[in-house]
Amino acid sequence: MVEENVKNNGSQEKSVAPKLILRVVKSSFFIPQTEWVLEPNEHVLGRYPSNDIVIPDPYVSRRHAKLFFKDGNWFIEDLDSTNGTIVNNEDIRDKGPVVLVENAEIIIGLTVLTVKFQKS
Repeated sequence: MVEENVKNNGSQEKSVAPKLILRVVKSSFFIPQTEWVLEPNEHVLGRYPSNDIVIPDPYVSRRHAKLFFKDGNWFIEDLDSTNGTIVNNEDIRDKGPVVLVENAEIIIGLTVLTVKFQKS
């Protein structure tokens, strides 16, 4: 299953920036290999229905984390979640934005995701 998120304001930076692909590795709430293809904008992940990526997991906060593209890199930032956001086995709560790299593992609640980049 692939979900396209096509927010794009048409700027030159966004047309050449890589898309971020989030793929489910393990979850009780999604079919494994479910993925989201994200345009280089800001995307909020969490349990709340108005988020860009909804994770219906009781261990996920309503607004848990955000992904965004800035200065040529994709970042993830924990949004003061109750249970934290783990990136490559490190809890990133209170650390501000963290640069994402290819094959990074993100754990949000009981959901494990991996990161891939797709050139436009």
